[in-house]
Amino acid sequence: MDCINILQEALKVKVLSCKKKLSLRNNVFYVETVSGDGLKRPYIIKEHLHSSNGDEVFFLSTLKRYGLNVPEIIWHDSRFVIMQYIRGTLLTDLLASPGGDQELWIEQLADWLKKLHGFINSSSRVCLCKSDLNLRNFIFDGREFYGLDFEDVCFYPPERDLGGICAFILNNDPMFEQWKYQICSSLIKAYERAPVNNCFTELDLEAIWYYLIEELKAAASRREKQRDILNGKIKEMIALQKTSAGLKDFLIGS
Repeated sequence: MDCINILQEALKVKVLSCKKKLSLRNNVFYVETVSGDGLKRPYIIKEHLHSSNGDEVFFLSTLKRYGLNVPEIIWHDSRFVIMQYIRGTLLTDLLASPGGDQELWIEQLADWLKKLHGFINSSSRVCLCKSDLNLRNFIFDGREFYGLDFEDVCFYPPERDLGGICAFILNNDPMFEQWKYQICSSLIKAYERAPVNNCFTELDLEAIWYYLIEELKAAASRREKQRDILNGKIKEMIALQKTSAGLKDFLIGS
């Protein structure tokens, strides 16, 4: 495989094992290696299939220097990126069932998002947004969150990311559980409390609702088997959007 040869040559190590990770757009592998002096170390190697990796390399490197928790880039060329492997639990797995130390990881996720949004010091409400808010792009190491995959960053108000990630939380299996609405409510409140850069302390809650519905619409267009369920929920939320009580109920997690 090209990626194994690339990694061995670039880092002067021997590959012990290689496992393909789930990715719809690129080839991503978890690789365990051993160096000449016997040091074993895991890496992630990503092969960009449809475009150059220049934008992702730029944002990962810049955000790492800024102090945001993202994987360190070990080596790259125009096609492959070798990155630090982050040990932890994916956000999608944290949301598989209620319980656990939810308060801790919700606070840490809110802090991570707000720090990302504070990267550009601007008087406007436009900030750097994650864009691809798939729950597999966030990993919790037990203390802090790390963000993965920066191919599709964008510049929007912070409500875009908050509404988007709430949509992913709600429509991730098990879908639209009451405790997931409560997590979304807690996340928004934790974001408002987070002291990072003192930015975006007051959110436009109607904008969060708007972006949540837009992300659900995008999910419905992608997922044929769940389209009827998603479209039904979208209709419910559009109806609730027209009432202040509906928005209030969402924000208190009911």
